[in-house]
Amino acid sequence: MTFHEVQDTLDDVRRRSAQARAEHVRHGLSWPYLLAEALLVFTAFASYDLPNPWGGAVLLPSLLLAMGTIAVYLRKAPVRMPLTYKGALLGAAAGLVLVGLFRLLSDVAGAVGVPAPHVVAAAALCVAGVLAAHRWGTVVVARELRGHDGSRRR
Repeated sequence: MTFHEVQDTLDDVRRRSAQARAEHVRHGLSWPYLLAEALLVFTAFASYDLPNPWGGAVLLPSLLLAMGTIAVYLRKAPVRMPLTYKGALLGAAAGLVLVGLFRLLSDVAGAVGVPAPHVVAAAALCVAGVLAAHRWGTVVVARELRGHDGSRRR
């Protein structure tokens, strides 16, 4: 093999890896999955405003929705990528930021005098989160499909 053949092969591997990452993000941040996860987060956070016996009753439907979403996601995923430590840390950090923002927003809504502060905070976070995640996914997919020199990858 010549140097150019090796370089072309490496470029092809990089291009295919970028296409796989782009498809993984495109599938994971598609509208159906974003809406299902927003519904899951909303029910979990908004349940704080329910009276005592009903707050715990929301746990079972939330777990069923989470399991169903994961099963459908794994079944229909066009690309299966392993979970890396970087992805796990990013997910944990995003979860901590989400919980922190929820507590801050619900405290502010409670101080203002909103009748159901947790519902309002959960709704605001879910709407903002879905829109931000969809936009972020679009940017990531475009970046992955663009070559290092700015040209579009095939």
